[in-house]
Amino acid sequence: MANPTIGHWQLAYELRKLRGSRTLETVGRGIEVAPTSVGRWEDPTRTLPRLRDLKALLAYYEVSSEQVERLLGLYTQAKKRGWWQSYGVGKRYGTYIGLEAAATRLEFFESELIPGLFQTEEYARAVFDKSAHSRSPDEVDGLIRARLDRQSLWRERAPETWAIVAESSLRHHIGGAPGMKRQLKHLIELSEEPNIEFLIIPFSSGGHAALERGSFVLLHLEHITVVYTEGVANNLFEDRPEDIEDHRKMMDRLRADALSPDQSRQIIRAVAQEM
Repeated sequence: MANPTIGHWQLAYELRKLRGSRTLETVGRGIEVAPTSVGRWEDPTRTLPRLRDLKALLAYYEVSSEQVERLLGLYTQAKKRGWWQSYGVGKRYGTYIGLEAAATRLEFFESELIPGLFQTEEYARAVFDKSAHSRSPDEVDGLIRARLDRQSLWRERAPETWAIVAESSLRHHIGGAPGMKRQLKHLIELSEEPNIEFLIIPFSSGGHAALERGSFVLLHLEHITVVYTEGVANNLFEDRPEDIEDHRKMMDRLRADALSPDQSRQIIRAVAQEM
């Protein structure tokens, strides 16, 4: 199935590359649109251009007919409806789901929660119930179904996955002690899958490299790598080389702070036995 997020991301990347050293103002004047519109089209988290504007832009850039056909194909792909849209998820969350669904390698760091792909339905519902966002029961049900479908697709595709979490994420009794105990058992089972490394940064480490940054995800796709951070007010996507390299180095430092997979499972078992 064509992934609209990847189509949009690749199209935006190509448009940025085609502009080269030209300013947004120069291109805007050339095709008689606002410079801010040209900038939005180069941002894969913003709006797509209208078809006529895209054709005008490609003509202005004097793109070959073969490349026009390829870029219009990406535009058609980007306009398709993603499977997650039927659950009523927000646009930026939908962008994340599309990137995750195409990733060949995933790297998570979480300081307070179990990463979404590793959550039981019971745990996920408890997280949404505690969230500061005001959501209707139907909205929560849609988010839960979207998360479960994300998990099913992830297990089916089995991309290389690293999850590094602080020990504190194991000790919050989210949904109550019995539910949390079931969540920890689920973590142990997933951590034994050949494509998954689940590592714990223990309290005894004295802290970790992301204390001032918080949680983030590195999504490695065939042609791009994206950093995703989720905040209270906004979700941020970064794909500048310097941002990617900064987060790569941070992930390496977090790995160095973490216990081995076997030691991490021992910690999870010990925490579960205490509940």
